[in-house]
Amino acid sequence: MFGKVDGVIHTYFADSPVVIDISGLYWGNPVVSPFTIVRVEVVYNNKVVGDFRADTGGQTSISFDISSALRALWADYDFNSEVVSASSSSSGSTLRGYRSYTLRIYTEYLDSKDGEFTKTQCVDGEGNTDIPGGRCCIGGLTEWERYAIPHKEYADVSHWNHSNLRNGDASTKPTSSPERVGSQSPTSWVDLHETGTRSVFYPANTLTPGADSENPHAPLVLRDSIPYVDFLFVNRRGAVETCSGQTKENMNISVETQQYAHVERPTFQPSRSLLAIAKGGRRSWGMSSGRQTREWAEWWTLEFLMARKWWMKYQGSFVPVIVEPAKKSNGIYDKAKQQMASVEFTVTLALEG
Repeated sequence: MFGKVDGVIHTYFADSPVVIDISGLYWGNPVVSPFTIVRVEVVYNNKVVGDFRADTGGQTSISFDISSALRALWADYDFNSEVVSASSSSSGSTLRGYRSYTLRIYTEYLDSKDGEFTKTQCVDGEGNTDIPGGRCCIGGLTEWERYAIPHKEYADVSHWNHSNLRNGDASTKPTSSPERVGSQSPTSWVDLHETGTRSVFYPANTLTPGADSENPHAPLVLRDSIPYVDFLFVNRRGAVETCSGQTKENMNISVETQQYAHVERPTFQPSRSLLAIAKGGRRSWGMSSGRQTREWAEWWTLEFLMARKWWMKYQGSFVPVIVEPAKKSNGIYDKAKQQMASVEFTVTLALEG
């Protein structure tokens, strides 16, 4: 019931819809059975991580969204180990790899004439039963990004190879205006010593080795001397990125103390004492992105504040924290006022005691 399928390697985001279209199905003429099923298995390291099946009703084509299986493929990934890599890297750049998967596709039907169950497995152009499915990485595109993609094939991220100078193709940072960081902050772009790099330091305004002299305005960094606090966070494309926020010089520590009455052993005179148990100890800071351009203020709001994992450099180490916006609605820009915007937020230590 199947012809040959030629596999083509593509790269996809696991959190975006990944649709497999299967066509050219033939169920006989007329259809030999009302029960015509197509089954797709997603295989990683010889282990089935997703099993999809659907009754085609005798149709010649069918589609499956296998993104749930690709998310399961990454279920064992630990971002904390990547944070260690990011904090020890001279450039702060961390590029998470891809994982390749294969597909096994079957047709199943019950022949209405002889009552026998028939199962056929699809093969690729070379007769292999495990068909190359592609590669996938953690993360995904937002609904807005998918809506704005001009061509459907651009949903495949493999066309982005080396197109973003910050943190490889996984970065979501703007590249058309400078990024403000502390004087000793790590920054998430490609390795400054890599051949072909066009990243530039400001105000030194000197090109790095291998730079393109015709296009020296690749991502700029403004290294300020004022105090900054460095953060690592997981962006929507599943990569760890860095950013530097300004502290408002305020820190709060939450401590709650509960008193308990402790009754002593009975004596001739009534006696009892009090016990106190304290809990809390979580530190919190008021922070700000500092004055930013419209595109950077939007990035701070839609990327940093909406991340799911954050780490802050505190006493020399990156420790887990929780970031919350200072207000529900952030004003990004006002066309009537020619001024920069800042994004205010609160950082709470995710460790207690």
